[in-house]
Amino acid sequence: MRSVLRGVAVMAMLAGCALPPNTALPDWARSASELAGQAVVEPDGARDALAVYLYALGVVAAEDVLTFREAPYAALAARAGTPAVGELGAVLRRARDANPDLEARAYSAGRSEVVEDLRLRPMLQAADPPVQALVALLSAGSADPAERAVLARIGQGHALLATRAGSLVALGQRGTAREIRAAEEALLRAGARLPARDAAAAAIIAATVQP
Repeated sequence: MRSVLRGVAVMAMLAGCALPPNTALPDWARSASELAGQAVVEPDGARDALAVYLYALGVVAAEDVLTFREAPYAALAARAGTPAVGELGAVLRRARDANPDLEARAYSAGRSEVVEDLRLRPMLQAADPPVQALVALLSAGSADPAERAVLARIGQGHALLATRAGSLVALGQRGTAREIRAAEEALLRAGARLPARDAAAAAIIAATVQP
């Protein structure tokens, strides 16, 4: 009986020490999507594609089911003028097709990270080249130094995520979470220099990747 009680006590102590969910990556992705969507740059299809992808990244990083409607995205890609948009579309399609069975996962004893690795890590690594291409294209089309600074921070932050995604454990480490938080803070500081604007990409995000 003592051994049973001791085991219960240990489990209770471990539960009390459990860390809260790591929201650093979803928070960065949402901030990046919102700021990318405010950019007044051409081609606007490239801007919209970047904002759509970053929003979708936040969904996947939060372990939610990803919605991806291909018809509105295809129309966006047609006016973007760069193959990078089509490449991001393929990344989003694969992530949607790899959506986890949330009901099955709820009854599974396995760690959720094992399921999530099937979407998040490949998504980050495959998306980084087209993300960097879009950042470079949009930066070249912007006359606003503050806007270019925001785009640079988005590129740097995504490169960090893609690099860390190459490790089996890095995305869940506290040190990586601190790095992502620092990247978001730098992004928000850059974004604070932008004039107040409506999110130009909000409608296409809603049509493409919002439930």
